[in-house]
Amino acid sequence: MGTTAAPHLYLPAQNAYVPAGDSSPPGSLPVEDELIRYIGQEFPRLEGQTCTIYSVPKQPIQRSELQVVATRALVFHPGGAGSIPGQIVMEFLVDKADLQNVFLEVLTSPLISYIISNSKNGLGKKHVTLVEVKSTSDSCLNGLKMSDAKMIKNSKRSAQHQLRDHVEMLQSNMELESDSYDNLNCYIFWPYLSPTTKDPQNKIISRWKEDGGMHVFSNILNSPANFKEWFKSEILQNGTPIDGKHWNLLFKRFVILSCGVIVDEIHNGMLALLSQEQVDLLNRRSTGNPLIIHGAAGTGKTLLVIRKLQKLYEEGQLHKDARALYICYWPGIRCDVVKKLEALGLSEFVDTQRFFISTEGFLKHNKEGYKHIFMDECEALCLSFEEKIITQTLEELFKRYQMGNTNVRDNEQGVFWFLVDINQASLFLPKHSPNILKSPDIILTKVIRSTGTIYKVFKQFYQEPIPRMPAALKLEAYQKLQDISIGHSINGPPIYWVDSNSQPSCLQVLVSVIVDLCSTKGIKPNDLCVLPFLVHSSYKADAINDEIQTHFVDRGFMPQGLANVESFILTSKPNHFLIPWVLRVKGLEFKVVVMVIDDEDFDFADAEDRRRVYIMASRCTCLLILISPETVKRSIDKHNVIKNYPFSLKLT
Repeated sequence: MGTTAAPHLYLPAQNAYVPAGDSSPPGSLPVEDELIRYIGQEFPRLEGQTCTIYSVPKQPIQRSELQVVATRALVFHPGGAGSIPGQIVMEFLVDKADLQNVFLEVLTSPLISYIISNSKNGLGKKHVTLVEVKSTSDSCLNGLKMSDAKMIKNSKRSAQHQLRDHVEMLQSNMELESDSYDNLNCYIFWPYLSPTTKDPQNKIISRWKEDGGMHVFSNILNSPANFKEWFKSEILQNGTPIDGKHWNLLFKRFVILSCGVIVDEIHNGMLALLSQEQVDLLNRRSTGNPLIIHGAAGTGKTLLVIRKLQKLYEEGQLHKDARALYICYWPGIRCDVVKKLEALGLSEFVDTQRFFISTEGFLKHNKEGYKHIFMDECEALCLSFEEKIITQTLEELFKRYQMGNTNVRDNEQGVFWFLVDINQASLFLPKHSPNILKSPDIILTKVIRSTGTIYKVFKQFYQEPIPRMPAALKLEAYQKLQDISIGHSINGPPIYWVDSNSQPSCLQVLVSVIVDLCSTKGIKPNDLCVLPFLVHSSYKADAINDEIQTHFVDRGFMPQGLANVESFILTSKPNHFLIPWVLRVKGLEFKVVVMVIDDEDFDFADAEDRRRVYIMASRCTCLLILISPETVKRSIDKHNVIKNYPFSLKLT
């Protein structure tokens, strides 16, 4: 990132276009724009309420110190000040039990405890409140261990030092004027400590009256009504306001650090916001029972597996004596996961394995027990019409999970996830299909990987789920399918269509598009994936490469297609692009996808054909191009988002 660039978020779906004069990295999005949209999505303002209550996030997500440092550097970049409308993002929760749980969670979080508030509709005074929460208790609260006077005094001193350190850290990192920090409201919260104590003469007196209103005790914190009144009086009405410049910087920092941020090591340390439903899933503690997770393509199922493994490692739940097993069906996605685990330094503790659909003997040569098991692409079990193979696969997984969780030293049950593509599971299933495809615990509803335009095309291929499901469950699952929506605000470019009959052969049309993209349009070959609806002689890698060669000089930088997914992921050169069989790229993503569909191959009324096009379109994050006859284009383009390719494809 250049020294004059404003902070940017990484978003896979963002178009690579960067306006002239903008030094932003390709594929990035201004922080201000995305935070405004993100806050509106995850924390909607409630009509008719003068004081909206949120926990941000509902459960704090712990990240490594390395991430905190990287995020701090990004958010506090000298060019980072922007205009963010005021939001009501404040307070904590609604009942006593939840209030206590959140405070206890905050104690374990490595992040600063902020309450950031703004007046209604973004108008008026802006306030920033720093909070330290202490779990010290006294004899006035039943069921909790009593702390002695010395322990309470030490906790008070510790909290005061921590608040001072927070202020100094903000001052040094943001390089702002020191007097600005006189306007930060600082409090110490004591949810288990009473507001009164006894003096040496055994008289009841107010605790720490000399500190003014710095301390907030159990009589306020354990009553939602009292807390709301305290908050409105002490903060919104009487609190010291902060100026707009400092408000914007602190607000961006708070949202990025608190609303579930991941650092994407594969994309040079840029940031990607997780939705609240993803944060909730990552923070969900295992009960020892399998967790069934459904989601459409692009909702981040495999991404969440990677992040959950990383989180388990950071929490000390993944190590040489508490290993994990990742299972999937297609070799491409396994290869991609292996590569990401290596980048994160987790390979030593995670084994990967493919499951079978046509032969028995799953895990035959593996005798290990695993504390954590993740089975991705569970719907591929349906490809096996032999009930014995399906049963043996699942029984083996439960056996290995039980082995890995016997005599668990830390009393923490391991994670056991089954992940299902909700569209794939909606197709016809054999009678003996396992119930894991039919009874989800969680349905991920936000598509984060593709642009809004691409999403409109592949969403239409969602089908009424699972024909053999009971009618009541079928209706409920169908409704949840309709709740799936795009998780960001980027529509992206239109999908472009090229008439496959515009040149003597479809092969020549395809090669013209590849050459145009990789030469005059500047697309990197590695970002390109060509997906023929059916791979036959015209669309094999050799045939395409021979045709490309006729348009390039010898030893020039010439795009060259590879058919093997694993070779492309692990060993491809900068001039290589991918031409795979469609199902081999299931679970993978590419910035640019070219779909090639012949008229005689595709029937929109056929569920299997729709499934194939769903997979093809949903692999793409930025730019999608369709090469087909006009009849195919009309059958797919239900939302009128497919436009004619705007450039000449005549090659000399």
